[in-house]
Amino acid sequence: MAKKTIDIANIFKERATVTKEELTAYIQRSEGSVSEISIRQRISRYKKAGLIISVRKAVYAFSNKPVYKHPENKFITKLSQLFSGQYPGINYCIWSSAWLYDFTIHQPAQFFYIFETEPDMVETSFNLLKDHEYKAFINPDEQTIQLYVMGEKNAVVVKPLISRAPLVKKKSIPLPSLEKMLVDAFIDKKQFYFIQGKEMQNIYKFSFSKYSIQLSSMLNYARRRGAGSEITNFLMEHVSDLRKVLEND
Repeated sequence: MAKKTIDIANIFKERATVTKEELTAYIQRSEGSVSEISIRQRISRYKKAGLIISVRKAVYAFSNKPVYKHPENKFITKLSQLFSGQYPGINYCIWSSAWLYDFTIHQPAQFFYIFETEPDMVETSFNLLKDHEYKAFINPDEQTIQLYVMGEKNAVVVKPLISRAPLVKKKSIPLPSLEKMLVDAFIDKKQFYFIQGKEMQNIYKFSFSKYSIQLSSMLNYARRRGAGSEITNFLMEHVSDLRKVLEND
């Protein structure tokens, strides 16, 4: 699969982006008649493998970077087992603010976990965690995070999960994609007050330089959170490799 993608990338090497129609035409010329379903499946596999990135609907760019892999975390596994055991079928995701520190120059000493679930389940989830003696905080403001959350070991911030947020699963545990983590860190400035300014620039630059990131997924989620233009402008200013791609949007 990688060799075929490299061959296609060589054909379009002078291009910043390529459309789905162009990819389809090339595949059919080189391999004969291929069904629309097969084309979609192949593109999906390329994206999951990090071989191509989705810039916007039906527009792609080629990548030779790996897909981000979430670290193993026993605390998250335990928390997931508790919630899914009590409320099977309810949407949620769990992650750690420490995952963002891999992209910073100055790493904070403290971190916390983020538990996101359907809006009408936030209070129920909070009570479940408190009943099981977790140090849970429901949608805390910046002052609460500074004074209490950051001072607790394994503190859990409980908040609403935005619908259609980009998630991935690892061993059946729903986790935020790197695209979601980047958008949330940028938008939730009070929650992530300790990685704003220059550190936010570092996070974005390092993430895009090291990993394959699906731009369309990231920007669609940013738009759902009301910050599509703001994040696009931030990317154009601080991630130089994306300027040509975004300027064509």
